[in-house]
Amino acid sequence: MTSRRSTSVLAGLALAAHLCGAARAGDTTYTYVDLGTLGGPESVAMGLNDAGQVVGWSSIPGCTVNGHPCRRAFLWEDGVMTDLGVLAGDEESVARAINSVGMIVGTSERDAVAASTTAAGFSWSLGAMSALPDLGASGSTFAHDVNDAGVIVGHSLNAATLRDTSVTWQGGAITDVGGSEPHSYNRAYGINAAGVLVGFAWNLFAPNDATLFDGFSWATIGGAGGPFQNAQAHAVNSTGVVVGLQAFPSGAWHPAMWTFGSPGGTDLGTLPGHDIGEMFDVNEAGQAVGHTWLDIDPGTSRAVLYDGATLIDLNDVLAPGTNATLFEAREVNEQGDIVGTAIVNGLFRAFLLEAHDTEAWTDLGFALAGSAGEPQLSGTGVLAAGETIELALTSAQPSAAAYWVLGVARLDLPFKGGTLVPAFAAPLGMLVGFNTDSAGELTLSAPWPAGLPSGIEVTSQFWISDPGGPVGFAASNAVTSTTL
Repeated sequence: MTSRRSTSVLAGLALAAHLCGAARAGDTTYTYVDLGTLGGPESVAMGLNDAGQVVGWSSIPGCTVNGHPCRRAFLWEDGVMTDLGVLAGDEESVARAINSVGMIVGTSERDAVAASTTAAGFSWSLGAMSALPDLGASGSTFAHDVNDAGVIVGHSLNAATLRDTSVTWQGGAITDVGGSEPHSYNRAYGINAAGVLVGFAWNLFAPNDATLFDGFSWATIGGAGGPFQNAQAHAVNSTGVVVGLQAFPSGAWHPAMWTFGSPGGTDLGTLPGHDIGEMFDVNEAGQAVGHTWLDIDPGTSRAVLYDGATLIDLNDVLAPGTNATLFEAREVNEQGDIVGTAIVNGLFRAFLLEAHDTEAWTDLGFALAGSAGEPQLSGTGVLAAGETIELALTSAQPSAAAYWVLGVARLDLPFKGGTLVPAFAAPLGMLVGFNTDSAGELTLSAPWPAGLPSGIEVTSQFWISDPGGPVGFAASNAVTSTTL
């Protein structure tokens, strides 16, 4: 296939359009964001909501406890990290989850990593941190997750039995939901929109079993002796897909996924060269995130995404030259954004991977039929610096002059019997000539240039010379996407 570049590129924009191989149609691309710290050397991201708010912990300057920098729970939003503080008398805090209305849960701690460590579950909303009630054993409650109804799930030490038990909090009250679970000890880690809980349970000197509570009764979904031992469930989505870890016949912990009606779970495997791993979260689309590593060297840990078919090393989605190694992924939201922890210059740093759908192009219509029918234009790729976009034209007149129009404004102007949609004028506009091939097709692929503002709607259309057609020209539909 050959091309003919015939007219100038306006506004000095050197977008090197050329004919080449296919772009990554249907893939997702990601933008890596280092979330920074609260002034200390390290940070870890643990929770994320659909609004892009991130929670976790960061070290802070001027404070140490038992020889390490103090950790403080944070909320990151629109590039700003906020210290959420601690409960009265405590030194450290960790935020683990945030729901859609910005309610945050976690623990506030005293004497962390010491034998006398105490932890109290907290909720944070509207700028205030509040302690969650316990089961009589002060300093032994942990809040792990919260759903959009404001139901918080975690575990607490029961003062009467001196055993960990799964609990929920709602409206300022605590409920012991683990009392009916048949194991001696149990902990809940995740909750979905319907209030289904997942976690794990164990008896003394026996492996952990992954468990699920549907609001009425408990079920063991992973482990339970036999070849499948040591299992933990960490998260559940609204369709009942559960993720965590399980020791499959290999004997090593592997990332695991369970679905209702599928006893034993699915082994999601590990990255090549690794032998152990776990999943921390799953979204409604069934995407799960976690990490895998080599058991004898935890420093080999790498963040992973299970996309429904394949286990992906998230380091492979980073742009070349990114100064980070993604260590573990903690949560994935409904847009496919992912948060977790990276290693940057030997230190932990909280990260956000913003997901972009490469097929996020809208068909505006306005095609003008020619002798070969209505030419059809489709677009893939995100309008972000360095990303490849691809525009594919089909059903056009074979071996004809085709004029590509690109603009950031819309004319919707009557033209040659059809409608000219893009405005090819400054600040970003072009009118470039090409030839269709013998099948009436044309593919343009090019890297999107740097330095353009985000939030600009870019529109594209083709006009094709068609002497045998009704009006001597045909036009494709117009497609549009927005710069990132």
